[in-house]
Amino acid sequence: MTLHRFLKTAALVWMLPAACLFAQDDADVPTIRRPSIGVRFQYTLTRLFETSSATASTTQPIADYNYSGSSSSRGVVLTPNLEYRLTNKLSVGLEFQFHHAQYTQVTQIRTGKPDPNSPIDNRKVTTVTQTTTASYWELPLLAHYYGLRRHGLLSRVYLSAGPVYRRVANIRTGNTYQNADGTTNYNEIPATPDRTNQFGAVAGVGFRLVDDFRIKVMPEVRFTRWLNTTFHGPAYRSEVNQGTVGIGLSF
Repeated sequence: MTLHRFLKTAALVWMLPAACLFAQDDADVPTIRRPSIGVRFQYTLTRLFETSSATASTTQPIADYNYSGSSSSRGVVLTPNLEYRLTNKLSVGLEFQFHHAQYTQVTQIRTGKPDPNSPIDNRKVTTVTQTTTASYWELPLLAHYYGLRRHGLLSRVYLSAGPVYRRVANIRTGNTYQNADGTTNYNEIPATPDRTNQFGAVAGVGFRLVDDFRIKVMPEVRFTRWLNTTFHGPAYRSEVNQGTVGIGLSF
């Protein structure tokens, strides 16, 4: 995900509220101190894993390793949330997010010394394919500041920020071996995560639009920074920077 693509996608999300400026401005409505519930549809612009290719060698035993990684961890998630309005401009909210994380690493192992008289590396290859899935349960605790101005376009803009907690669970791994002698093997020994409890920080900006029935529509762009990784290997690493766009509905 390049910065240009992130900004382009974020701009498209912000075009929706620009077309909905007929929604009423509630900056002057007296604060009703009660919880509101809602849902948020969120799309992750970045994958949950960075993947690449890598090589390594050992001398005892003599072997060369070629690694390649891939991941398909991205998509739309439905997030229930609870918000409590403290003042006309400030509220706190708790969200409940679930992500299905997945990565694959393929390792090719060539043992022994290559033939110096051969134009190609004709050593036999052992291939190990590791596919891991995991559940990410995330709890962002966010403060929302509404209404940068009392009236006009900026009265509908809000800022969000706060900590986020992640729990890694349901780790499942399939390890497939294609040995150099033609035999195969398979096991489901789960991958060991770097940590199962993880913390990060979230910041976002969005629009808050309220209709005549007090239904709130909130398009938002967010950035999350995790303090560390959940999984990492020679050709994969969990992403510590995440960009998301979403739209929330609350009542």
